[in-house]
Amino acid sequence: MKFEGDFYQIGVVVRDIDAGMEQYRRLLGLGPFWRLDTDYEGRYRDWRGRFANRNAFTRWGDVYLEMIEPVIGEGNAKEWLETRGEGIFHLGYAVDDLGQRPGGVECVFESWGATMPNGDAAVVHLDTVAQLGYFVELSDRALVAKLNARIDQYMIEQGASA
Repeated sequence: MKFEGDFYQIGVVVRDIDAGMEQYRRLLGLGPFWRLDTDYEGRYRDWRGRFANRNAFTRWGDVYLEMIEPVIGEGNAKEWLETRGEGIFHLGYAVDDLGQRPGGVECVFESWGATMPNGDAAVVHLDTVAQLGYFVELSDRALVAKLNARIDQYMIEQGASA
């Protein structure tokens, strides 16, 4: 299974964003964390509706960490937390083609919080859990560049190296 894109992100789900940031800071030396709470429409499998999450971002070596505390919605982050507990649940790739489906994997999550010019979701999750043990997130390359620039700027403002 090969994705045409650049690996850039590790996605971790937590029960409490503040406790999660403190744990990753204490155990791994990560941070500072840029906080961004999200509220958007989307789809997970057959469920469609509103999602709201508490998110925190930071650099983790050459990649970025996204920490997610699910608040509203029946998404894969909430399901993962309830069935598997806290931990890594997706790896993110910055891509030019959000329609790629290596090995025929199914798109199970679409976030319409950010959309492409044609109205399609700019962030999707592919159901690679059986094959890889986690979801693969495909995100529009331009969206990723803006997000990562904002995280890097925050880290510089906080006196950390980006």
